[in-house]
Amino acid sequence: MPPPLPLYTLDALEPQVNVLPNGKARKPAIKLSDCTLKELVQYKCNLSISETKGQAPIILCEPFVRLLRQCEGGLSVETTAWEGWKAQQEGGTRNTSQ
Repeated sequence: MPPPLPLYTLDALEPQVNVLPNGKARKPAIKLSDCTLKELVQYKCNLSISETKGQAPIILCEPFVRLLRQCEGGLSVETTAWEGWKAQQEGGTRNTSQ
């Protein structure tokens, strides 16, 4: 089993992307909003077993979307929560300047 991955707060995600696993700064620095936005659809499936004998179980699958940023050099970062947070930050900035 792979080691667990660290979780970062939304405001710390972009600065943390620019720190390499050895602790050194990434050069050149990456700005997540400059990376290509990709969408990945995954499915969560549940099995529903009927109490009626002889009836086949029902499998119900629901899609959920994850957003990723793919940067030059092969770095991919899941940004599902970050995208909404970033849009809200930018929207809040625009509204306060008016």
